[in-house]
Amino acid sequence: MDTYRRILQWLKPYKGKLIACILLIVFLTALRMIVPYITKAVVNDVLPNRDMDLLLRLCGVMIGITVIRGVMMYVRGMLIEDVSQSVVYDLRTGLYGRMQEFSYSFYDTHHIGEIMSRMTGDVEGVRTLIVNGVLGIIENALMFVLALIGMFLMSWQLTLIILCFCPVVAVVAWRLRHHIRPAHVAVREQNAVLNTRTQENIAGVRLVKAFAREDYEKQMFEIENQKVLNFHLRATRIWSTYFPLLDMIARLALPALLLSGALMLERGTLDVGTLVGATGFVWMLMMPMRQVAMFVNMATNGFVSSEKLIYYLTLGSKVKNPKEIQTPKKREGRVDFEHVTFKYGDQTALNDIDLHVSPGQVVAVMGATGMGKTSLVTLLGRYYDVTEGCLKVDGVDVRKQALQELRDNIGVVMQETFLYSETIAENIRFGRPDATQEQVEKAARAAQAEEFILASQHGYDTVVGERGMGLSGGQKQRLALARAILYDPSILVLDDATSAVDMETEAEIQKALQNVLKGRTTFIIAHRISSVRKADQIVMLKDGRIAERGTHRELLELNGIYAELFRDQTRDFTSAPKAGED
Repeated sequence: MDTYRRILQWLKPYKGKLIACILLIVFLTALRMIVPYITKAVVNDVLPNRDMDLLLRLCGVMIGITVIRGVMMYVRGMLIEDVSQSVVYDLRTGLYGRMQEFSYSFYDTHHIGEIMSRMTGDVEGVRTLIVNGVLGIIENALMFVLALIGMFLMSWQLTLIILCFCPVVAVVAWRLRHHIRPAHVAVREQNAVLNTRTQENIAGVRLVKAFAREDYEKQMFEIENQKVLNFHLRATRIWSTYFPLLDMIARLALPALLLSGALMLERGTLDVGTLVGATGFVWMLMMPMRQVAMFVNMATNGFVSSEKLIYYLTLGSKVKNPKEIQTPKKREGRVDFEHVTFKYGDQTALNDIDLHVSPGQVVAVMGATGMGKTSLVTLLGRYYDVTEGCLKVDGVDVRKQALQELRDNIGVVMQETFLYSETIAENIRFGRPDATQEQVEKAARAAQAEEFILASQHGYDTVVGERGMGLSGGQKQRLALARAILYDPSILVLDDATSAVDMETEAEIQKALQNVLKGRTTFIIAHRISSVRKADQIVMLKDGRIAERGTHRELLELNGIYAELFRDQTRDFTSAPKAGED
């Protein structure tokens, strides 16, 4: 029932147009009811009396009905399409809005291909349900009821004979819905799986070609595609089994009516005109009975799609704005991790982190892969919530701050650089759409990106390929860095922001960043000692805990993990042969 209610809610904004559609359907169906009575008049009055005047009048009425029905059908079609497309527009907008609200944890467990399947195939399933399902069922139900009434007024005995077939049709339709629903669920789920594999393969096509895995990917796609085919065929077999059965039951109504009518004619309780007119009503009754299978199939498919969409529309984000928002008195970049523990499900990423960063400090976070470096800085913008403890930014718990305002003050250069298929200038001003060209160029110079930008065909107006295709890893990182610099946040996070550039370019970037980082709290995640040695604090993580902390000199004197890492990275230079040596 929740699905029914949600569909009605989607239709509610357009109830005026929907009511107009239903009224037109009522008028169209009512006009059809006149035809059997005209047929009866022709048989009983025109033919025996050769009344040509009456025949012409009746033909005029039929022509008028045909013209009126044609105009009404056009208006009805336009209104139905308007309603269905408007609902689709609302659904897509609502779904996209939800996608923006969901926290990182949602995207950790839901594939992009699955999401795209919901926003395309399932949305189209809802549109089909509205156009051909809901209104089609209303139209055929009205036709059935009005035809029964019209036939009852013509001959109640023949009507009772037709009604005997209705319970049989109802039982068969219920059995069809019971069997075909799981088949449609399987089709929708497997379509999502296939979309996911397609999306991942296209996104990683360069990797596929690099490892010559084209044949393997073709085989895996064929396997998933075969499953889609099998599930579709299964649904088709079920529908194809029940449709002929319902069609046969409906068609049996006509010979039953003719046999009964013949007996009544012989007994003198029925005239020929009434029998012929009743036959016209039987055809109107047969159509809904024959189409029950089609409507059950269509409605079930539409409701399955609706349920998938409802899941996304009602799924709340794990990270939400607080009911009572607290705003820091001043945005200066103070950060306090107070015994913070963070888990991905059952896996602990950070354990009892106690770290205090003063405004304007540069903090370097280092450690081996999987030690929790990225998890630490991800908590700053509340992309995830801490599991235990408290994280404060500018003296206020991040869980009590407005998400938009909090994130407006945090700039991030992510580990995996993402660029849009826009111009270089538009990518740089992504966080500040109102930034001037001069500000864009200043940020690009600070990120050491201007040289390669000006060397591009159209400079700052050069369109970047999808996901930054056509640019090297270092170029993409420098554009991402320029984007963060232009954003001008009070807290800047550099997550391995120079890992894809050479050491010479990194040195130039570090030099250029000295002015940018002044007075700005900065978290630097890096693997190179050269990137962090000037930091005010260096934090070494191990197994999600802070193993060491201090300045570059203090950690070298400690002679622990950091000192060992320093020796490993400088060994090649200290052991290099001097000039003239072999």
